[in-house]
Amino acid sequence: MNIISVRITDTEKQILEQAQAVYNCGISTLLKKITFEKLANDFDLQVITKYEEDKKNGNLELTSIDEVWKELGI
Repeated sequence: MNIISVRITDTEKQILEQAQAVYNCGISTLLKKITFEKLANDFDLQVITKYEEDKKNGNLELTSIDEVWKELGI
């Protein structure tokens, strides 16, 4: 397992200590959880933004579920 050091202020440490009580986990777990949730949310937002842009520009090809089943032979 790898270790990453992060420098934080006393105020930031207090905030993280309060947050760890809310999330019922250690600071390390809290930082990992928040970091990966943020990354997942940012990725989702990029996918949605691209979808909306493609839809607006008429570059979106939709397939009905019936057509999907038919193509899959189901």
